[in-house]
Amino acid sequence: MSGFEVRSACPEDNPALQALFGIPQPSSGLQMAFERAPDYFASAAVMYQQSHLLVVTRRQDNALAAVFNLGLRRVFLNGSAQSLRYGADMRVAPDFQGGRVLLYANRATKALIGDGWYLSVILEDNQRSRSSFEGGRAGLPDYRHVGRITTYTVTSSRRPPQAFAPSVRVATAADIPAMNRFVDAMADFYQFLPCYDFKGLLNGDPFFAGLQPQDFLLIGEGGALRGIVGLWNQKTLKQTRVVSYSRSLKMLRPLWNLWSSWTGGLHLPAVGESFDYLSLHSPLTRPDDLPAFSALMHAAWEETRRRGVRAMTLTLADTDPRQAVMSRFRSLPLHANQYTVAFDNAGQPELSGSRIPFYESGRL
Repeated sequence: MSGFEVRSACPEDNPALQALFGIPQPSSGLQMAFERAPDYFASAAVMYQQSHLLVVTRRQDNALAAVFNLGLRRVFLNGSAQSLRYGADMRVAPDFQGGRVLLYANRATKALIGDGWYLSVILEDNQRSRSSFEGGRAGLPDYRHVGRITTYTVTSSRRPPQAFAPSVRVATAADIPAMNRFVDAMADFYQFLPCYDFKGLLNGDPFFAGLQPQDFLLIGEGGALRGIVGLWNQKTLKQTRVVSYSRSLKMLRPLWNLWSSWTGGLHLPAVGESFDYLSLHSPLTRPDDLPAFSALMHAAWEETRRRGVRAMTLTLADTDPRQAVMSRFRSLPLHANQYTVAFDNAGQPELSGSRIPFYESGRL
């Protein structure tokens, strides 16, 4: 009999999931926990319209060895709306790393997707995972690189505070039909863009948990929309919490935070506290409309500060011309690589080369 089994997760697994996602990850002098508290399944509902979390457990005592999610989203793929699997939240418990757990996970993944494919992202600094998956090791699926993305944590603007540009305003419920039409039009320019139906802001759709129409800023001209962006507080769903600092960083933290308050750098929270930031939802303009994107980003930053929050995050593909606007802000960039994943080369998709990959930091 096999020592492990793979099954779909259930609500009774939540305590074990919280413990696994609470395990700290080392990073440059501090340990952080990327939590999904208090309920993993509520957190997954903003990542997927249909979550499919699988758990690997040890048969002898039902100990949680690993988890991974292969849920579904409705996205625009080559301009057409369809369901796409996104592989994320892979965690292996420390006691089971280096063993056969990944073999069981891969077998279950192959059984689930068959001759299909899914989308995944690996941090550029995660050399261990990249070398394993990019190298095409026996038993692992084929990872086809489809681009690089950068998540920016914006901590200040390089220009003085000012009021919103006259063309930027706060959205209302009456704007939802126009917002939906605008997203549909953006499918001509962006790959993997979610098929947003902003009516979910009004009917309690968990895919929009924590958002209301007034959390969105719009920019328009002559009655037509040129861009939208939402400010998303996700602290009730997921957190990046500081578990510990190295001795030197612990001593330097007060001076660092004082310096950051003068220069607009990242504030380091106390041990046990989480980083304070807003995720930008659907930061959308035409790729070539840099003036509209710049106006939206500065308005989003002013609104972030008005709410008393210290940072905001957004993700842009390296092929997105709007990256040029980010030089107008002080930010911390985090690079990652995106892949289409299939167990057979014939299962890999044909992707339009003219569209720019789209990702939201709040759904990664």
